[in-house]
Amino acid sequence: MAWTNEVAEPFVIFAQNAFEVFATAITDSLPDCLLFRGAYSHTRKMAGLAVLSALRQHRVENGLNLRQVVEATTLMGYLAAHPGVPGDLGKANVTHKGLIASNENLRKLAFAWTTATYPGLDGDLRFYKDHINRNRSHATIFSTAAVYDYADREGIADERFYDTPDPLETRSTLLATGNVINLASGMLILTAQNTDAITVRPLLTELVNASVKRAMELRSMVIGDYDGAGR
Repeated sequence: MAWTNEVAEPFVIFAQNAFEVFATAITDSLPDCLLFRGAYSHTRKMAGLAVLSALRQHRVENGLNLRQVVEATTLMGYLAAHPGVPGDLGKANVTHKGLIASNENLRKLAFAWTTATYPGLDGDLRFYKDHINRNRSHATIFSTAAVYDYADREGIADERFYDTPDPLETRSTLLATGNVINLASGMLILTAQNTDAITVRPLLTELVNASVKRAMELRSMVIGDYDGAGR
């Protein structure tokens, strides 16, 4: 983590601050928002793990955690806008098969609701999910390059616990992590504007807007780094 801070300090601060804002975003919720509280807690935990894995140079793990944040953001927003327990999940004597089907149906409802209700946010979430699917959450040559040095043609296996040190990838990973967490905060802001079920902290919008502005500044730095490296 010391190396990460050395090569990417502004990006470390950005990702950590984005997480801190999200982790303290909710100040209250109605009693029947039990499932929302579960979804928010899950999103917060996955966001924290995404930051931690980026700091300790585990880029594939970071992508897996960020995919959880992306999907949990839609669930979190849907449950805030629809307090209570969905009918299928609240049925007495529901079978195990029925419970699994209801759980899957709720996931699909959350995705469809996000697409219809907040298309801009939905597009941003899909952008990052597609990127993660291409490069991190599936076993591809791209993902193996994070843990194996292909320039070492004689090495049978890379025994390092951490990923191949790459300052540019480290900065990009931290930037993407903070951006996805800001999207989760954005979902809370939007749903809080349209429902009385949740209450967000004062000045949350201003804090997230400041973080997004900082992200644009850091993005320019990353683009310059990649152009300078000829990537």
